[in-house]
Amino acid sequence: MVRAIEEPESALHDSCVALKAAGARLLADAQSADAVRADVDGADLFVLVSALAWLGDQPGQKARADRLFDLVLTTLLTGSGAAAGGDGADGETEVADG
Repeated sequence: MVRAIEEPESALHDSCVALKAAGARLLADAQSADAVRADVDGADLFVLVSALAWLGDQPGQKARADRLFDLVLTTLLTGSGAAAGGDGADGETEVADG
């Protein structure tokens, strides 16, 4: 996904640009609600999500990707955001709809 953003001729370019923009808007809304750290930008979020998606697709790395997702989420969420997310009964991180 990161490469597709940088390559306008890529078949995925437009979709990835739209995804990055949507993520940046959602991030800004979460930051306005003091749910996510203010020092994160849309590019940071896009690269983190892309890296976690790539890792999850690698043989034998799904559990590591899940653990790192939880680590990243815990790091990004502030006090009010952390109250909205958490460990569910199934061990998955849940994020409240807003």
